[in-house]
Amino acid sequence: MRLFRLLIALSVLCIIQLQAQTAISLDEAIRQALDKNIEIQKQNSLIKKSESRLNESSRIPNPIFNYSREDLKLNNAKIGEWITSGSLPLNFLWDRWSNIYSKEKSLEAQRLLLENSKRGIIFQVQNAYVGYHFYEQLSIDLNNTLVKIDEIASTAKQRLLEGDISEYELQRILIEANKFKTEVKEIELERNNFLNRLKLLIGYDSDKNLQTIPILSLHSITQLNEELLKTALNNRKDLKAIEQLVESESAFLSHNKLKIIPNINLTVGYKKQLDNHSGSVFQLNFEIPLFKRNQLEIEQSETDLNILEQQREYLIKQIETEVQTSFAKYKQYEALITNKNDLQLQNVFTSAAYSYEQGEISLVEFIDGLNAYKDGIILNKGLEIKYYQSIFELENVTGLSPINENK
Repeated sequence: MRLFRLLIALSVLCIIQLQAQTAISLDEAIRQALDKNIEIQKQNSLIKKSESRLNESSRIPNPIFNYSREDLKLNNAKIGEWITSGSLPLNFLWDRWSNIYSKEKSLEAQRLLLENSKRGIIFQVQNAYVGYHFYEQLSIDLNNTLVKIDEIASTAKQRLLEGDISEYELQRILIEANKFKTEVKEIELERNNFLNRLKLLIGYDSDKNLQTIPILSLHSITQLNEELLKTALNNRKDLKAIEQLVESESAFLSHNKLKIIPNINLTVGYKKQLDNHSGSVFQLNFEIPLFKRNQLEIEQSETDLNILEQQREYLIKQIETEVQTSFAKYKQYEALITNKNDLQLQNVFTSAAYSYEQGEISLVEFIDGLNAYKDGIILNKGLEIKYYQSIFELENVTGLSPINENK
């Protein structure tokens, strides 16, 4: 009966543990990040505000209704009149179109900035996912090796009692075991940093475990540096956005220049006097632009336009630098990742451990084999991370990977 209860308890614990762990692919992580990221939500809010400004700019101004009445007396004589009229500003007939065009370009820029924000989020998720995935593999491999090292350390203690090895040799083995454990813990800390970053990006609870799925092999980038630069200048959403902002500000400058024309109001109405004289009323009002000619708004628009044009030129140079740097980094890691496949690191440690236990090699040779295996596997995993990240970075700076709208 007790055994049956124990089996049930263990089954429940296994189920809870399985439920606590969630396997997630890179694509799913990206989708969840785009759904929950606060920066994406902020950008969507800016788009809604831009849409509201566009709708507001296209509205026709409200007409003004006027009614006035006069009732006058002089002795027994009565005189008076009443007037009803409507007035409408006329400036909107020519200055609203440039304002609408400006707001349309501003809205398009915000939409492009949203796509650029998505690309930045995708890049962050890719880096965090790849870092956690390979550091988790590295941690598992090193912990498996640590089990064997602990076995060798335990055997060494027994051999010391039997007089087969010296105290010095035992201490050297224990030192290497502790050193190995320390490096494993440091690897686990780095793994946890990537994991926490990934959870934060995709909106997972910090106490919820994540399990990654093996990453598909990435296609090699075959374009040359010049082709990638041309692709980046054509595809980068931030560059397209700033170009739209330049057009928007240029249109808004034209709008402000049109405002030099004074305000013109047309009033049309009907007038009737108590002596039964009646007829239509027509009135035209306009300002005389002697002093205020919208100078402040024009100067501000010119300044804003100048800054945007400078930002565009700077961004083009920045893109050129980013593409060149990322391409060189990718080619470097591509060459290094090709050579790593020739290394049989597990065989190095297995052979060294077996030979030392059989007394075929010395302690120094065993430690040398252990360090060669440890340094090699850490180097290889780090190289895999940097290789994947270099591809993601190059795709990010060139706009090679299209963003899935469904994400």
